Amino acid sequence: MKVCKAVVFVFLVVAVAVGVFNGVVMAVAAYFGPFYEGDAEQTRNFGIWLVGNGVTVVGAVVGGVVWYCRYLGRG
Repeated sequence: MKVCKAVVFVFLVVAVAVGVFNGVVMAVAAYFGPFYEGDAEQTRNFGIWLVGNGVTVVGAVVGGVVWYCRYLGRG
């Protein structure tokens, strides 16, 4: 049961982190307008967004696991 709770906890941490990251990206894009003039810039920005999401997911998984392990240590 602990593994199931840990997986759900880490999944929720990842969902919140990705949601916050994408919300910030959308807010910045709405404030500054489109960052591209042609296909090359659009592809570059998509790559940056994709890598940013990947880093966010990996960081959230590591952070969620560490956070949950600390929670188990206190309990």
